[in-house]
Amino acid sequence: MKNSWPELAIVLVEPKLDKNVGAVARAMKNFSLGRLLLVSPGCDHLSDPARALSCGADNLLEEAAVFSDLDTALADFKLVVGTTARLGKYCQPVYTPAQTAEKIEALGNRTPVAIMFGREDFGLAREQRRHSHILSSIPVNSDFSSLNLAQSVLLYGYELGRKQSADRAPQATVELATHSELQGMYGHLRKTLEANDFLDKSNPDHLLEYFRRLFGRASMTHREVRIIRGVMGLIDHLSDESR
Repeated sequence: MKNSWPELAIVLVEPKLDKNVGAVARAMKNFSLGRLLLVSPGCDHLSDPARALSCGADNLLEEAAVFSDLDTALADFKLVVGTTARLGKYCQPVYTPAQTAEKIEALGNRTPVAIMFGREDFGLAREQRRHSHILSSIPVNSDFSSLNLAQSVLLYGYELGRKQSADRAPQATVELATHSELQGMYGHLRKTLEANDFLDKSNPDHLLEYFRRLFGRASMTHREVRIIRGVMGLIDHLSDESR
């Protein structure tokens, strides 16, 4: 491979088995994926079984960053991809690994991107999926959709590797908003809509899920986030004056 993805991180949320983390590190090194992040792990990623399954990717295990919450782990990323096998109404649109690789490639390999995987037995919970800017799913047998964690990472690595192997001119880094900026915007949006009775009080997240998917597809810049927050600030001001 002529290039690599130094700013791309694989984020494992609540991994349970140290062997799986080791196998993920091996898959990452196969395709030059930059960083490993662990959020509230339920295992020891530096154990002997983890090292044995990494097959020489010990450096990724040793350099892995460990976090207690997703907000902190994802704060500086410009694109957060959540992987899911759930294809309900709150998970649309959902992109294949190949389509996801195209979106990542369009940003250039110097843009901080996170691909997030959930716990082995459950995947990403709904609240965890809400941290995603876009969702991705691997098309598999619907009657047996469970994939090993390392196998899943390997498939995304393969699609990214196909992009790396092409002889292309380097792309400029896109100045997208960070995850923290987007989370602040979503919090402001919720507050404004609740204050104006726009949300269903019994299920306020119903509509907010659609806004997250909409803005996630838009790949918003710093300026666009400030514009949206400025509009909401004006609505807040007008609402205060009318009371």
